[in-house]
Amino acid sequence: MQLYTTVYLPGHCDEAIAFYQAALGSEVVFIRRVRDCVAAEQITPGTENKVLRAALRVGQSVFYLSDGHAAGEPAFQGFSLSLNVPTQQQAERIVDALSEGGRVLMALRQTAWASTLAFVLDRFGVHWTVEVGAAELSA
Repeated sequence: MQLYTTVYLPGHCDEAIAFYQAALGSEVVFIRRVRDCVAAEQITPGTENKVLRAALRVGQSVFYLSDGHAAGEPAFQGFSLSLNVPTQQQAERIVDALSEGGRVLMALRQTAWASTLAFVLDRFGVHWTVEVGAAELSA
């Protein structure tokens, strides 16, 4: 069994894909648009180019993005996407990149379970945890 995350970003999916490629060095695995997956007679006019589902690879992990079916701004609460990176330098670069247009909620610092940890809210409102040397992954 595998667990995948889907992040719904109504109207911002293409922008988010480009942002995460630059910020995280993610690779686009695929992008499926409404026009390619839904019968023409079932497409709501103006939604043809919306991202139905896209997959981005970050390191060895994959997460999905979608414009979804809702309108308005997304409201993310109660979770964080966590990145475990091998070096302090990489953590600093990722925190800087993810916080562009967003904000650092907690700057990089040592914790009981990671040699370094930071919290970032990106420009789309997605909460990120960036860790170096998280004990749980090596235990």
